Amino acid sequence: MLTGRIVLITGAASGIGRQLALKFAQTQATVIAVDIDEKALADLVDEAGKFGLDVLAAPGDVRDLAVLTGIRDRVMRDHKRLDVWVNNAGVAGIGPFMEQTAEQFDRVIDINLKALVYGTRLALETMEVQGTGRIVNMASVAGHVPAPLMTAYNASKFAVVGFTRALAAELRLKDSPVHLTLVSPGFVDTNIIGRGQPTGFPEWLSFVLSKAGDVAQEIIDAVAEGKDEICPTFNGKLMRNMYRIMPDTTVRSAKLMLTKSLKDALFNRVTLEGRDRAGSGSDQSS
Repeated sequence: MLTGRIVLITGAASGIGRQLALKFAQTQATVIAVDIDEKALADLVDEAGKFGLDVLAAPGDVRDLAVLTGIRDRVMRDHKRLDVWVNNAGVAGIGPFMEQTAEQFDRVIDINLKALVYGTRLALETMEVQGTGRIVNMASVAGHVPAPLMTAYNASKFAVVGFTRALAAELRLKDSPVHLTLVSPGFVDTNIIGRGQPTGFPEWLSFVLSKAGDVAQEIIDAVAEGKDEICPTFNGKLMRNMYRIMPDTTVRSAKLMLTKSLKDALFNRVTLEGRDRAGSGSDQSS
């Protein structure tokens, strides 16, 4: 069903985005991989080439509307169509709110939300003209369940959920040929979770992490089947269901993310060391 399709993926150099690029290409789609990390993009293209997969690098900062517009225009010039646009680029801004600078907070909003809105607008105006298309917006379970030390990330992902659902309703009202898929994963073993780092995901809980490849496959299946929303990962589904039934208990349980060992968890010892992981590095998948 995806054979011959033109698929653009932002934040494609690592994590879920990288797996999406490879797996979409395995369906015989042509993938345009967008990321600010040119070296990682080159590595992705080399890896795909070893298997005869069609992945094309499009380096660029997703925060720059002119850059994204240029990439979209080149895709249309070279391929004459754009079937799937995946707004996957994202960063984490973890740490106490008052220890984050305004610039650090803004960077999370700019990449996770504003760049997604830019991509959605560019894809929508293109796809409505051609009469078909699907836009995939990457949210997170953090767009449904609030958590301490994640104010910027929570704010951006709650906004992605609201924006995508509102736009989907608007498109249905006018019988648009373009459709949206909202993706809200839980905890996935990618760079964005900062596994083993201060205020990152604790190593002792790593057994609950989902694999990026599995999440990517669920997203591709959702696109092929025309699904409007998915919540891949068992841990994400569990947290969302718990929050619906026991919201206060679910939020309080987030303190487990602040414990560095099972012993700390048992004795209720938490770590509140602030650290911003959004200040350096490439755009990572959510």
